[in-house]
Amino acid sequence: MKIFVAYGYNERDKWVPDLIFPIIKAFGDEVVTGEELQGEQITDAVIREIRQSDALLAFVTRRQKIDETHWTTHRWVTDEISHALAHSLLVAEIRETGVDEQGGITGDRQRITYNETERDKCIVEIVKTLGKWHSSDTVKLKLLPDECVQLIRPLLRNPSLRCTYKILDSDGEISDETPATILPITGGLFIHARHIPRMALIQIRVECGDKSWTSNFENVDSSGIHLQQD
Repeated sequence: MKIFVAYGYNERDKWVPDLIFPIIKAFGDEVVTGEELQGEQITDAVIREIRQSDALLAFVTRRQKIDETHWTTHRWVTDEISHALAHSLLVAEIRETGVDEQGGITGDRQRITYNETERDKCIVEIVKTLGKWHSSDTVKLKLLPDECVQLIRPLLRNPSLRCTYKILDSDGEISDETPATILPITGGLFIHARHIPRMALIQIRVECGDKSWTSNFENVDSSGIHLQQD
């Protein structure tokens, strides 16, 4: 798993690379950061790194004091959270006590509280989060049958082409639709589905204009997902 870590590049937040990076690597994951960032705006290169990651750990820590009990945080960290949420990454926000609530950040993300005097408790929660993330996988799924693929392939450059998937988990809960990109790879058309819980079933839908194809909920371990034209 490729994990982007958003944090403040200062002495006070030095515990993040010192303590958190080794934990991430111990899970066998790759650490990515925007440490070369200059100024307040995140660069296109950082945005690309976020898009290519699987998850984001964001440390929303104290920066400038507002009053006796409230602080601002790092603008680029909140921007990195927004970009990660927009691209359907797994996101965990580690928010320090006293940091003022930041407007403009929406989406489904885990919130972990960080108290500088109880750092060990925060680290335990981060380890739990990483363990939970590792209970799901990114899977590559081939679209079948060939009759449907031959109809879909000419539409790949059509801007109205849309592909999504839903997950049926072991508790019988159906997720919201998640967008996916259809990739022409040697051997056929494929999609990459992120964060699929083990033992879950997946349903894929492809639509373009008045044409659409939908699969049943199928096992992600199957050789391919079979679409039917609606």
